[in-house]
Amino acid sequence: MTNADAKPSPKDTPRADDGYFGPESISWKLFADPSSKLGGVAAILLQSLNPNMMRLFDAVSGNAADPVGRAERTGRYIDTTIFGDRAHADAAGASVRQMHAHAKWTDPATGETISAENESWLIWTHNTIVWGVLRGADAFGPELTKAEQDTFVLEQHAAARLVGIDPEKIASTRAELDSYIDEQKSWMALTLPAAELTQSMRKPNLRGNPLKVWTGIVVQDAILSLLPDWGLLLLGIAGRPMNLRGAARTGRTMIAAARKNSSYEDVITGFTTKVDTHPYRRVRTRS
Repeated sequence: MTNADAKPSPKDTPRADDGYFGPESISWKLFADPSSKLGGVAAILLQSLNPNMMRLFDAVSGNAADPVGRAERTGRYIDTTIFGDRAHADAAGASVRQMHAHAKWTDPATGETISAENESWLIWTHNTIVWGVLRGADAFGPELTKAEQDTFVLEQHAAARLVGIDPEKIASTRAELDSYIDEQKSWMALTLPAAELTQSMRKPNLRGNPLKVWTGIVVQDAILSLLPDWGLLLLGIAGRPMNLRGAARTGRTMIAAARKNSSYEDVITGFTTKVDTHPYRRVRTRS
């Protein structure tokens, strides 16, 4: 048998497809833009205000003490589901569902068992991410039409399915998504784990290189400017509206400059290459 007749080894198997979204999707357009990173952090801040989620998170995970590591793993999961092929996206979703199935904790005071498979928590987490990315685009670009915003919300139903959410139970338009986020404020709270996680946002570290310190605070405040007023109130940052508005303007300038440094095609190539080589969960090896 000649080399030409040999079957390709797993490491030589190319991407099978463009995944659940693809280059013409609003999802690729938004998640490839630097504004989505700030929107993603805003989403994590909102997630931290779900008190029962944080009780479980603090009890069963060491991630509360490692916010940077958690952000990296969350980012790798999202990159895989957005820019990976369907096999890798499916594997990532299955891995997260398995992790949720094992994340249970029984309150020693009440005997109540809470689980990461709680449907309302899964919906809250999914919706905050979609909302946060759209808020990032609102504030920092790229500009979207109302139809494009609604398309993005619908596209993300595929991401919801990967973690076991019934798309019929989540928003299908931007207006529905905004209403959902606002409706949750009555049962949100700042728990001690959440307060510890967000402490640096209330009292930034001013030591170090002045330029780096200033840049870090501007980026932090630009992220905070994306949150609803009630979120800022719960986080104890409601008293800096002028600073936040100024940071949002500066953040828009900084993100526009970052956007100019790389073409959309180059950014997409970077994401797909990274996901191919370092997916959330590997389903095959590549050379």
